[in-house]
Amino acid sequence: MNRRGASKKLAELISSLTRLPALATALFLAVGWEAGGYGGLLWAFLCILLTTGLSLIYLHHLVRTGRVRDPRRILRGERVGPLRVVAALYVTAFLLVTLLGGPAPLRAMLLAFALATVLLAAATPLTNPSLHTAGVSGAAICVSYVFGAWGVPVALLIPPVWWARSTLQRHTPLELALGMLVGTGATWAAFEILL
Repeated sequence: MNRRGASKKLAELISSLTRLPALATALFLAVGWEAGGYGGLLWAFLCILLTTGLSLIYLHHLVRTGRVRDPRRILRGERVGPLRVVAALYVTAFLLVTLLGGPAPLRAMLLAFALATVLLAAATPLTNPSLHTAGVSGAAICVSYVFGAWGVPVALLIPPVWWARSTLQRHTPLELALGMLVGTGATWAAFEILL
């Protein structure tokens, strides 16, 4: 395998490992455990079901009906509708978990995802903001609020994700920066409001 092929394979691996469903699931579990042990894990599972679970079911439906061709590479024209649905799922989950008295850090995560997804959906008709950089930068802020200095290693994932998305030619530098700005800003705002 030549160098270009190896770089592309590595970029695809990094992109796969940092897709939002994978990041969100790991974050919900870690934050849920930190927020309340086994009880917090139950809240985390509810968050995962209401957001990641329902989002993946919806994505499967879109692929099956032909409205999304490749779930790993959703084209800009195919993204707006699904982003709106995912934003609605996060808003609904936030309201439900809040009404049921769920832990504040999990509510902050839900609010952060809701804010970021609404902003990404609004920007998508104009540009193609990176969901990957939004997710990783938001995760770094979340981990910093909940676990302190452990946010630094998570933030160190941003350069490899940036490189991977650039190598795969999925985004321009401006789109990568916009995703990072949205993820950072939405997560910071949500945690400042709720914690």
